[in-house]
Amino acid sequence: MEEHDLTQLLAAKQQRRQLLARLPIEEKLRAVVRLQEMAAPILRQRGRTVHCWSAERFRKTGEGP
Repeated sequence: MEEHDLTQLLAAKQQRRQLLARLPIEEKLRAVVRLQEMAAPILRQRGRTVHCWSAERFRKTGEGP
């Protein structure tokens, strides 16, 4: 990988981190729930008991009932 490519890659990574940091806390928590849901089948296959959080708990203020 050339130095120019590496510089572009690191800049894009930093931009992505900044974008994620600016997300509202509810969106960050929904992302955590999604990662839990993705990992759960693998962990269950390994015999682990898995309890994922509910994304419904992390609605934005004024959203839904």
